[in-house]
Order: sequence, then structure tokens, then C-alpha cells
Amino acid sequence: MKRMLTPHHRTIILHPLLIRLIHPSTMAPSRVDSVVDSSTPTTFPKDRHPDAKWSAYRRLVPLVDTDGYTYLNASFAPPSNLIVHDAITRYSNDALHSPAPKPEWQKMAIETRELIAKYINAPSPESVALTRDTTEGLNCFIRGMKFTPGDNVVILDSEHPNHAYGWMAMRAAGLEVRQVPTIPLAEKTGSVSAANADTFAPYVDDCTRAIGISSVMFHSGQWNDIAGISARYRPKGIHVLVDMTQQVGFATVDVQALGLSAAAFALHKGLNCPTGLAALYVDPEVIAQANPQPPIVGYGAVHNTRADLLVPSDEIIYHPNTRRFEHLNVSLVATTAANAFLKFYLNEMGPGNVEEHLYSLGDSLRRECQDLGIDIVGPTSRKEHAHHLYILDVHDPRWTEHLRAKQILITPYRLGIRISFGFYNNFEDVKKLAAALKSGLELGFPVGKV
Repeated sequence: MKRMLTPHHRTIILHPLLIRLIHPSTMAPSRVDSVVDSSTPTTFPKDRHPDAKWSAYRRLVPLVDTDGYTYLNASFAPPSNLIVHDAITRYSNDALHSPAPKPEWQKMAIETRELIAKYINAPSPESVALTRDTTEGLNCFIRGMKFTPGDNVVILDSEHPNHAYGWMAMRAAGLEVRQVPTIPLAEKTGSVSAANADTFAPYVDDCTRAIGISSVMFHSGQWNDIAGISARYRPKGIHVLVDMTQQVGFATVDVQALGLSAAAFALHKGLNCPTGLAALYVDPEVIAQANPQPPIVGYGAVHNTRADLLVPSDEIIYHPNTRRFEHLNVSLVATTAANAFLKFYLNEMGPGNVEEHLYSLGDSLRRECQDLGIDIVGPTSRKEHAHHLYILDVHDPRWTEHLRAKQILITPYRLGIRISFGFYNNFEDVKKLAAALKSGLELGFPVGKV
């Protein structure tokens, strides 16, 4: 690792690939193995921090660094980066040339679970299961939960379909699904509010068994009060199941402080991994008290397996933790990529730093939109609004065409155009968006609903 020393320096840990990008003279022959992760500290001059740090990180994402795109669509799927590309290339190289790479890949998958547990502050890695996607994780908990016909769960009417349908499917077994009607009020007042414990109070009763909710709503950017909801309802025996896909990788996470029952999240958005990998966290107390039945059972779910792989007629004893929801086989190429990016995210960028960086971009976007007379949907306080996800109150389809023509990538939704930042975005991206919005206004495109 190379050290850069000045009379006024601050120590920043840099991925070796960043060193090669910042200092081309240090680049060795293009052998992928030479840029593996390292924890050796490297000093970074003070006058190049923090802006230079984020500029260096941006160079890891060719689509935005060299290909000319203004990518504002991280909540859909971020562009890939050289950290992940390098990990997948190493995986492919091992698959081609190593006679038995699988055991090492499996060890890396175990380490990836440990990194996820560290990031979300889970009590132990065993309280985390690796799943295929958020849907699988949510449904593992939903279908493992015990209830009797006539019991109910409560969700918002704007909950993500992958979460809502998981509960809706249980109606056939006698579970009532109550939807809190937030959409009519939002349409009437033009205001979208974050949900808190009071939001659910009129719909919760003695037969309520769970509340299902996203921490950050994909369609509005509202950041719901998970800690307050958990504190109010979990002592009443009501589980709180959280979809954290729009929070993980974009901000800090502390599942113990939030007090939730379970959380599921994909790794292909904020954590920049290929699709096909997610995680499920379940509070150990929930496992101990409820002993939930895994909806899908294979070798990976069972504690009392035999070394000879024979299956006797004994009673099945599941793992006494969240791993009872895990399959024996997981996408090892995805866990390899996740391992590399999680190390980079946790050890070099830092979740808190990423969160603040994204908030700063959001603050800049708010100022630009205010000057242009374009509203941003949802709460304005940081406590109630996501750090990376902002909905512009523009609906005419010409806006989407106009932005895409300028290579600005966004997603239109029913509340407006969604702008979502990643670690690779910078203030110049915000200025490019603002310039495009201004030119759209000059062309006569309307704002608000028409």
C-alpha cells in the first residue's frame, strides 16, 4: 500500500483499486489478484478530503465517471462498480482454473453473513439468514408466524407489493389484512407523512398479530418511525416485520436499537451487488418464544442432520436461530461480490459517511428545486425523509423523455419522478439535473398534477 504524507494529513483507508485509479504510476500488470481487499491504512492529504475522497469513489463507477450518464436511479438498481466487477472476475477466474474452489466460496459466504450482521448490529451472525431476495425473506417470516383464523395484520395501503402480497396471500388461511388508508389523505392534502405508532393505533386490536412496514418507502421517500412503532406494539405481543431494502447500504442500520421483530432486505440496491442475494434478520427472542416453522425445509434448515447424509424418521430439530430459514445452497458468486463491497462500504466509506453524503446531495437538490418552483413530495425533515430518495412533483410524461434524452436516468412513479442518489453521485449531478429541469420549464412542461 502506498502512503502519501504531507505536513497536514488525515488517515483514510483506501481500497488498493482506488490507489491504482488515483495514482496510475502504481498500477501493476492487470492481474485481478493484485487488487484484493486490504485493511492497511493509507494517508490521504487533508486538502483532498472530503470532496476528493468521493471523487475517487466515483471513479469506481465507469458509467458515471467516463460514460457520460447522470445516474439518479439507485433505488431501482445502481450501476455496477469496479469493486464488484473485480470480485466477480476473481470468482470466474477461480471457477476456470481452480480444481476445487467451492469450499473457499462457502467460507466467503459465511464471512459475508458475518459482515451483514456487523453492519446491521445483529446480536450474532446466526440471527441472519441469507435468502434469494427480499420477497423470500419476508415470506419466510410471514409463513412461519403462528396465527388463528380471525387474527389480523396491519399494513399501509401504499406498502411495497412484494410485502403486501405476502400478507394478502394468507387471507386464504383466515388471516385478516387491514390496510391503513394513507393514500386518500395524501391526495386530499397534497402531503405525504411518515408513519409512526399513532398511524396504526385505530387499526390495531387484541387480534392483531403483526404490523408490516417498510423503513423507507420506495414511492415517496418517507422514513417511517420503526423504533417508535416497535416500542409501542411489540410489548403487546405484536410483531413488527420491516422491509429495509431502501435503507440498507444507503444509511446506518441498528436492528437492536430499532427493536423490530424481523427485517428483510436485498443487497442489489444500496449494497450494489448482483441480484439474487438478500438477508433476513429475526430477533433471537422471536425464535426462542415462537419457534417459527420454516416454510421451506431442506438440509440447511435442520440442526440434527447426520454426517452420512441419511435422513432417519426422527423428529426434525431446526436450527435454534434464523438460520432455520436458510437453504444449503446460496448464490456464491453473489456472496463473493457482496463480501467485497461490504468490506469497502464498512471499512473505507463508512455507512454514516455515506448517509451524510447522500443527505448533502438531497439538501442541494431541495435548494435547486425551490429556486425552480418544483415541489419535493414527502416530509422535509431528515428524521422523516430518506437520505437518498426524493420525488419531484412533476407528472407530465414529457419530463421523463426530456431527462432521458439528456442521459439523466430516473424512474417515474404515481407521485412524480423519483430521484435516488448513490455513493457515486456528486453535486455536479445535481446541477445537471437542475439545468435539465430549468430547460424543461422553458419548454413549457407543467409542474404538479395536470
